[in-house]
Amino acid sequence: MEVHPPHEAIHSVKEFTVHMLAITLGLLIALGLEATVEWLHHRSLVREARENIRQEISENQRNLAAELKSLPAEKTHLKTMLEVTANLQRTGASNTTTPEFQWTVTRLSDAAWNTAGTSGALAHMQYAEARRYSQIYMLQQMFNGTMDKYVESRGEMYAFLNRIERPEKPSVAAFESGEVAIEKGVILTEFLREIGTELEATYTEYLRTNAK
Repeated sequence: MEVHPPHEAIHSVKEFTVHMLAITLGLLIALGLEATVEWLHHRSLVREARENIRQEISENQRNLAAELKSLPAEKTHLKTMLEVTANLQRTGASNTTTPEFQWTVTRLSDAAWNTAGTSGALAHMQYAEARRYSQIYMLQQMFNGTMDKYVESRGEMYAFLNRIERPEKPSVAAFESGEVAIEKGVILTEFLREIGTELEATYTEYLRTNAK
């Protein structure tokens, strides 16, 4: 913003006053326009962030529903693996083949939430709205963290199952370690179910009150 001196010399107080008023008015108009442009930009930023988050939550809800539907069968399979392991340890059978199973892995996205934070959109939202999003994504982060542990336990279980399919029988310590991994998986299915059920209800309430 530039302020130019008058093109002609000022010869009276009146002329000086008029000139200063013109400058002041020009500055006020320019500042007002700048503030309006900035306000419109922030408003657009918040509107875009809000819509992206709504779409992300809607997609996460669909993925979560599929995971919750799969968990009972996964828990049943893990319990079957415990029975297989106990039977093998008891009988000492060799070349055991474990049943195949189709697992699911669901990670809930937080890209829109993170983008809203880095773009500055959250800073221009009302506190209650930003707090609500924060609560949703904190619960979602808890679900993702539990899923990571669940996948890790499945990896430990398959490492053990790979050993018991060999001709030589694993040691007692190896059996105990394998059973612990499988039992941990069973417990984590329950954690996922509990967290996921609460999160699904939170998603539903949010989408109900933020429908298009």
